[in-house]
Amino acid sequence: MRHDLASIPEVLETRAGRTRLLSRLYRDIGLAAVAAELQLPAQDFDLEVGEAIERGSRYLPTRPAVRASAS
Repeated sequence: MRHDLASIPEVLETRAGRTRLLSRLYRDIGLAAVAAELQLPAQDFDLEVGEAIERGSRYLPTRPAVRASAS
């Protein structure tokens, strides 16, 4: 017997809720990672993107100071 998820709306709503939450989390982390790599402060962006960068930066590891190698 084939299971049709479209006939069970509760399952679809639950999945959509989790997916949206994870999508937003991944987006925030991605924006924060790019901003950190390019050394762009969150204040340089519009309000929505700046807030997303700040939320995502909580999940990024702190980077140790880069030391110049002696050659």
